[in-house]
Amino acid sequence: MNMDSNFTCINGEYIPFNQSTVPVSDLVVQRGYGIFDFFLVKDRIPTFISYHMDRFIHSAELLSLDLSYTKEELSDMIINLIRKNDIQNSSVKIILTGGISPDDFTLAKAKSSLIIINKPFEIKWPEAWKNGAILITSRYQREIPEAKTINYIRSVRLSGQLAESNAAEVLFVDRNWVRECSRSNVFFVKDNCVFTPKSKMLKGVTRKRILELKGYNIQEKDFKLSNLLAADEVFITSTTKGVLPVVKIDSQMIANGQIGPVSKAIQTEIRM
Repeated sequence: MNMDSNFTCINGEYIPFNQSTVPVSDLVVQRGYGIFDFFLVKDRIPTFISYHMDRFIHSAELLSLDLSYTKEELSDMIINLIRKNDIQNSSVKIILTGGISPDDFTLAKAKSSLIIINKPFEIKWPEAWKNGAILITSRYQREIPEAKTINYIRSVRLSGQLAESNAAEVLFVDRNWVRECSRSNVFFVKDNCVFTPKSKMLKGVTRKRILELKGYNIQEKDFKLSNLLAADEVFITSTTKGVLPVVKIDSQMIANGQIGPVSKAIQTEIRM
């Protein structure tokens, strides 16, 4: 589908995608200041929209952005946009900009733009991921990590290295503490216990779903890279990747380089 024929929603108004604009004085342009959220639409039904709206609202609060819509109003706008575009399988990205600033720096209340983009999306895993994925590490800690901001400078800068390594993700490590991947959360399994970092990272929706599973010993606990490398199993989670087992980090194999039974079981339960 040609995106020019799609509608985009800006501040509650539905307009053709090729006519959507943001003022150049907006802090999203001038300083890269803004938030977003992203989720999938399957058979024209948005997945886990309530969880994503809760996180979006929380991100706005953390960045002191004025969001003049309720959760219900946001959900209604999204559902209306999905209906107007009528794409069976798609994605939704909802963005709240920093707003028009009088001096290209100061945060001005009530001048943010709300942008909702809906476009076709089909999940396609590279062949290299089918028997378990590779991660590459980077020493990095995101600023305001609990918020889903538009600042992806480190991730985009490393995208070429990802492609060269056939890697699925960049794993962020802060003074040897494992935090998250550039677009995913990370888990490891040791002696049938499942661990995921507790602090200084974005709490993903798939991560939340896993924490709600019954029948597993799952603990939120900060841990170091050495714990991850010595794990029985490692997997990452995200909206687009679901549960993706990891068999190699940098040059080191995880366990025997095979997908483990706990990862397989959780992968089965958490369907994208």
